[in-house]
Amino acid sequence: MSTVKDHLSDHEYDGIREYDNPTPGWWHVIFIATAVFAFFYFVYYDANPDSATIWTELARRQNVENKKIFGALGDLEPTPATIMKLTSDQKLMGVGQGQFLATCAQCHGKDGGGVNGVNLCDDSYKNVKSLEDLYTVITEGAGAGAMPAWKTSLSKNERVLMASYVASLRGTKPASPKAPEGTPIPPWPSN
Repeated sequence: MSTVKDHLSDHEYDGIREYDNPTPGWWHVIFIATAVFAFFYFVYYDANPDSATIWTELARRQNVENKKIFGALGDLEPTPATIMKLTSDQKLMGVGQGQFLATCAQCHGKDGGGVNGVNLCDDSYKNVKSLEDLYTVITEGAGAGAMPAWKTSLSKNERVLMASYVASLRGTKPASPKAPEGTPIPPWPSN
């Protein structure tokens, strides 16, 4: 029969001495396994340029969603006929409105009346002379960076759809419109 001997440490405080119990071995194994896992995790996700990230997953899902939305339409061209044709499709205008609210409403207002950006509902435009110019301004930006370029953030089809939605705003009555800026331009061609 073996007797259990208490292993008291030499540390004493107010007459109280502590037991000197070692950490269980399985705790050490978990710690070492965690450190080994962390090393391989770091190498795969941070040091590997081909690893999956939240951004690649977002791009993949956006591509799938774009195929659902634009699959039947194919590759859209920024022509006046295409832009005006899209304005009559209510489902696509709903998608365009969602894009507009996510990317443009901060400056142009949720109804296009203008906040910091220009009023998109009147007949006066600063950088637009024709319908195709809407696509160009969305793609390339304007105002020395005041209007950002969306060519790297939105696909071509999304930019054509955005141009179509912006074209549909012309002639609407926003809640608090900003004063007209730029020069008046002729009406859009009829679809």
